[in-house]
Amino acid sequence: MPEQKTRSVRSSRALVALCAAGTMAAGIGLTNVAHADPDLTLDEAREEVDELNQEVVEATERYHVAGEELDEVERRLERAENAIEKQEAKVEEAVTGMAGFAAASYQSGGIDPTVRTIFADDPVSYLGQASLLDAYARQQAAQVDTVMHERRQLEQAKLMADEERDRMEAIKERIEDEKASIEDALAESEEILDGLEEEERQRLEEERRQREREEAAEEENSRGDDRDSESDEEDGDGDGPDVPPPNERAQAVVDFAMAQRGDMYEWGAAGPDTWDCSGLTSKAWEQAGVSLPRSSSSQIEVGTRVSRSQLQPGDLVFYYNPISHVAIYIGDGQIVHATSPGNPVRTDSVDLMPFAGASRPG
Repeated sequence: MPEQKTRSVRSSRALVALCAAGTMAAGIGLTNVAHADPDLTLDEAREEVDELNQEVVEATERYHVAGEELDEVERRLERAENAIEKQEAKVEEAVTGMAGFAAASYQSGGIDPTVRTIFADDPVSYLGQASLLDAYARQQAAQVDTVMHERRQLEQAKLMADEERDRMEAIKERIEDEKASIEDALAESEEILDGLEEEERQRLEEERRQREREEAAEEENSRGDDRDSESDEEDGDGDGPDVPPPNERAQAVVDFAMAQRGDMYEWGAAGPDTWDCSGLTSKAWEQAGVSLPRSSSSQIEVGTRVSRSQLQPGDLVFYYNPISHVAIYIGDGQIVHATSPGNPVRTDSVDLMPFAGASRPG
């Protein structure tokens, strides 16, 4: 990823449920939301904050996806530039060979072979040399073709490198646009929340969490999951799971994530003191020697997919459809995750949000 300019959110007023591995919504840009009206009712403020929340989530995911694309383009550009270097060496080698042939032809004077035979001191010997020269000429004709081929390959390599550079610049522009969109939306939501009293802000946060629980319940019911096998799982109290991870690698993942509890959320951050959701999960699995991509839409593709009933400590749990959040399962029906701006890394029920899938990277 290119260097990211992160923005620290310093108060609980930023209630936007931003997740840095948010929903990929190609082609959907941020809409213009009017500056906050100080006379907004609580319901109106909630509606505008929710709208900004969704826009920020989508822009943040596009930001991370663009970063992954930039990494890939930079790798391809490096390969293209290496190919140019190798091809230039091949062209130089072929041209050097042709130069040797040209020198030999010049020294021979280009005289007709019949004339050379007549004036040769030893015509028989010359005829033998002429056959060798003819064979050499045929060889060099093939070399001319080789030079032309290598030059065409060189031009093709240069064209490919130019295309990758163009793609890289376009992606960088996208990244800057998404960054600006996120900053603008966060500032807008803070402006709205500035006009609320502390009690009203707390009420908005509680309403948001209640809606998440209701959406999660509806999602589970619509999928018709068999919950009987999971009836013994209860919400954790935040002190950690009683179920041990299945192996040392999963243990390292859970231990690292749990150690970050209390660290504040910050979009685009992957430590050491602030995190977004996919930043925390990628850094946690790094402790087990597993490299995860930066966006949640890519993280779910890593490892083995597991069902809700198969969850083990260390597994990645994804939420919403399209996916807009990722957490780490820690056992006993609990997850640990980087939540949203103004809130710390904490544990919650695995059913807090609508379950979208899970994977086991290790």
